[in-house]
Amino acid sequence: MTGPLRVLVVDDHPVVLAGLTAMVAADPGLEVCAAARTVAEVVALADDLDPDVCVLDLQLPDGDGIDLGALAKRRWPGTRVVVLTMSADPGAVVRSLGTGLDGYLLKDSDPHELLAAIHSVATGATVLGRGASAPVVAATAAVPDTGPLASLDARDREILDLLAQGLTTSQVANRVFLAPKTIRNRISAMLTKLGVTTREEAVDLARASGLG
Repeated sequence: MTGPLRVLVVDDHPVVLAGLTAMVAADPGLEVCAAARTVAEVVALADDLDPDVCVLDLQLPDGDGIDLGALAKRRWPGTRVVVLTMSADPGAVVRSLGTGLDGYLLKDSDPHELLAAIHSVATGATVLGRGASAPVVAATAAVPDTGPLASLDARDREILDLLAQGLTTSQVANRVFLAPKTIRNRISAMLTKLGVTTREEAVDLARASGLG
């Protein structure tokens, strides 16, 4: 790649957002291509923005940073996503990586650690800060390969997890930024993969496996 990496920064706190954009802009190998405070502001950005890396907060006023990261990767193929959050919840780390995002750091990380993470994920690496312990990483790697849900990919697991939480098809569609028809088709395919005939059986299986 020639020229600096283009970075999209998303955080709902104005002071944090200003600090992050200033930090990124001060790195000669990076440039801020856009900054946003909400999911809606990101959705409103131009399709040709095409950031190299997105740095996203986990909790936003109108949505979830992990879901937004997945949307960004679908909208801008090749974009890498780093979650930057105050939450060290192992479940959030597992869900982030299981969704296909590329990094997870805490907001108490040193500035140079965040900048290094942005450069690293741009090369294809996965970066985990101090909030992601070795057991969490091991669990993340093992989830797709073992147990009754082994046949499901990361998107299937995300949808099934939301169903196990009690969300309707329309609510799931809104959370993962897909059409309800697409969700229904994914559910039908999941039933076949899991060897069950009803959504209720799939949900029971998901809950028995720790989802929901």
